Amino acid sequence: MAKAAKGITIKCHGVFYYKTEREKGTKPFSMDVRAPSLDFFNETTQKYMGTDDNGNKKFATRSFINVRGQLKRRLLPILLGKKFTDFARVRYVVIDEVLSEDDTNLDLPVTLRSKPQLAALVKQLRAPIDAQDYLDIDELRTDILEFQQDADTFMKDKSRRDKKRSEERSFMDMNDLQDPLPPTPKAKKETAQGIQDL
Repeated sequence: MAKAAKGITIKCHGVFYYKTEREKGTKPFSMDVRAPSLDFFNETTQKYMGTDDNGNKKFATRSFINVRGQLKRRLLPILLGKKFTDFARVRYVVIDEVLSEDDTNLDLPVTLRSKPQLAALVKQLRAPIDAQDYLDIDELRTDILEFQQDADTFMKDKSRRDKKRSEERSFMDMNDLQDPLPPTPKAKKETAQGIQDL
């Protein structure tokens, strides 16, 4: 058997929908997904920008890395379908960490960094964010992106966010929940929008 080429490993978890003849519902999953490189997740979009003076259509082209989207739509259905016979579709996926298998340093956007990497970035940015206060890694990523884009606006909203996180932590402790709450739609949307262009 040939030795597998080295690439990257994406550690992720989430929830999928299952369906059998008798029942349907959701189940959690945790999985390591291997891929050749981050470039494997490169997507290109075109946006219609109108016409030029000669009536020719103009398009703006943008390339970006879309790991979460391709995991959810394309790759996890293959892997989860192979592992679980009752798999129907992915509900959501959270990227916990992206690792290089050949010990090279990956230049990861904020949206793909692990919690320790984010904590180091917070320290480097001197941001008033405590990574340990966050139950949802996507919310931490969103807050770092917002701090980088507009620190003043971030600071105006910080006390409300801190209060919400404290309430979530209390709720989880009171109900003896170990797993973090699923990402909020706002955090998922803002994290997706924050993916950096290559």
